[in-house]
Amino acid sequence: MKDGLNRSNSIDEWLEYIDFITPKEIELGLDRVRRVYKNLEIEQSFPVIMVAGTNGKGSTCAFLESIYHNAHFKVACYTSPHFFKFNERIRIKKTSCSDEVIVDALFKVNKARKDIPLTYFEMTTLAAILIFSSEDIDIAIMEVGLGGRLDAVNIFDPEVSIITSIALDHQEFLGDSLEKIFKEKSGIFREHKDAILNFYSDEAFIKDFKSNSKAIVSEINNDYQIVEDNSKLNFFGQKQNFIGLPRPKLNGKKQLQNLSGALRIVELMFDVFPVKVNILKKAIEETNITGRMQVLKNKPLIILDVAHNKESAESLNNFFREKRQKGKVRCIFSLLEGKDIIDITNQFIDYVDEWYISELNSQRAFKSEEIILKLTNQREHVAYKTFSTTQEAFSAAYKNSDDDDNILAFGSFFVVSEILEDTSICQIQKIH
Repeated sequence: MKDGLNRSNSIDEWLEYIDFITPKEIELGLDRVRRVYKNLEIEQSFPVIMVAGTNGKGSTCAFLESIYHNAHFKVACYTSPHFFKFNERIRIKKTSCSDEVIVDALFKVNKARKDIPLTYFEMTTLAAILIFSSEDIDIAIMEVGLGGRLDAVNIFDPEVSIITSIALDHQEFLGDSLEKIFKEKSGIFREHKDAILNFYSDEAFIKDFKSNSKAIVSEINNDYQIVEDNSKLNFFGQKQNFIGLPRPKLNGKKQLQNLSGALRIVELMFDVFPVKVNILKKAIEETNITGRMQVLKNKPLIILDVAHNKESAESLNNFFREKRQKGKVRCIFSLLEGKDIIDITNQFIDYVDEWYISELNSQRAFKSEEIILKLTNQREHVAYKTFSTTQEAFSAAYKNSDDDDNILAFGSFFVVSEILEDTSICQIQKIH
């Protein structure tokens, strides 16, 4: 691998390069990223909304991006991972940045880092903020990649920060208890700035945090809430109320929670970024996000979801039980290493008729035999088939299904993206 690339190299070559130079072992902390950030001489001239949480980050960002875009603010959004193309991670005015813009930013970051080691995520995060700082944006939405306190996104100064949820996930990095995980995620909060807890918890450590925090803390159902009124929603905050809003098209009961957190941010930013109720209505109706309880077809029922931890699997299970048809249930499943297979699958193990286990296009994926072993540990006579690709698994499940059957595809982001990349599956989606 070359020591460096230039602006004439493709974005794929650059992504391969920064993946190659990512150190296998690296000290934790933000010092390295801050040093490169200083070398880049970036001036953050726009407010940042920082979004952390175990689940719900992507949907919360999607609501906010749609709201501020429809309100005609020049909004930038940084999220991860991507489904089809890296450019999806860095968006301005709801449009992915071009290869040329991203390559130019990566070139500048690589030059500025000199001999300072950076990870793939740290490099791309700096590239994103470099792009945003040169585009005269009004506001930036930044999704935390992992945790919060030591995440590269946390080098920026947020005007308002939100934690969408906390649950056990990434314990090897964040700790083996909810208290430890919350401590990492709450590292995005700043003194005298708004900090939103968009989940309700009666845990003692949450109460202690609210009592002792120097941030301006607000909590869902205490300081703001959404009240359902037949087919409409009413948001009640401390300074703003938004009445007669539509239900989001995003599936799942948790989406009202995610929308509530987004609207709390709109309320808190209202003096500088006012949004009329008619704009909110339009923005909520237009909010869409790939792979979150995404119904591709109703006969057979086909649902795709990126549920890759216990909490998100519970939400998917609840949604599926409401939608389930009377026929058989076939499940396409695979996962990346570091995740707890049993935690994610045990809610489905008793009623799935056939498991379609696929190999993923990732070196970090579990081998099929490892997944099957975990399934058979839960249910002795589990029925399963293995496939070399996710597309093959989906095609087989679809071919074997009648109109009253059900197909669930979930686990890693790769499961959803590899299914949706198949052009024949896109035709299925058009039929629906």
